[in-house]
Amino acid sequence: MMNFIDAEMEKNDEMTAPQLTKRVNERFEKQFSQDKIKRLRRNLGWVSTATKYCQLIREPNRDKRQEFCEKCLQDNEHFDDVIFTDECSVFLENHSKISFHRKWEQPKLKGKPKHPLKVHVWAGISKRGPTGLIIFDGIMDAEFYVSEILSNGLLPFIRDTFPDGHRFQQDNDPKHTSRLTRAFMEENGINWWKTPPEFSDLNPIELIWHELKHFLRTMFKPRTEEELADGISRFWEERVDAAKCTKYIGHLQTVLPLVVAHQGRPSGH
Repeated sequence: MMNFIDAEMEKNDEMTAPQLTKRVNERFEKQFSQDKIKRLRRNLGWVSTATKYCQLIREPNRDKRQEFCEKCLQDNEHFDDVIFTDECSVFLENHSKISFHRKWEQPKLKGKPKHPLKVHVWAGISKRGPTGLIIFDGIMDAEFYVSEILSNGLLPFIRDTFPDGHRFQQDNDPKHTSRLTRAFMEENGINWWKTPPEFSDLNPIELIWHELKHFLRTMFKPRTEEELADGISRFWEERVDAAKCTKYIGHLQTVLPLVVAHQGRPSGH
């Protein structure tokens, strides 16, 4: 019975105690109590936790991710000249993910709008420091990406910070790979360093976005769209410097071997 329970949980780690009890009773043609099955499952080492989510990696992209990470490790890559960039949507949130209350009191209810205000941001980080921050509304298309993001955000940073050569990282969104974008990059000497699809856990700027959202929720607590934009700008000016960028980019030395060990699957970081 213990082997059967272990095998059933291995096949479906979301199986509830009532479901498992039913399977055991059908298999052994006896009526075991749910408490007994739960106790046996616990004795086997199965415990419940909140589901941990990660980036979804499609099977065709696993090999590409693994090949990329293996090459970085073989080349002893340190990303000294790489500018990691990304866009991010930031919602208007002013409550932390957790709160406390006295055990004899009910938790306070905190309102959450069904459709919260949001803005979009673009930025990049490198070991020599961060790019400027661009905050915008609406949907970004290839024309906006070229005229505003690359022209006003990326090119000045490259000229000032990487006159001796650079590699520019962006994801494979259609607006990033359009004919208009590729032509602009070629004309302006932007060295696009192509990375595999579904690259999020390998892009250290995602750690910056996580810290930004935590700062807004727990410390700045904006209540209007204007305050949200002000909070984002304040975070970028006061809390993002070359040392922080270098620290997060250095985290890739932990992530790369994990992706290889997981055969291209998510690293969990």
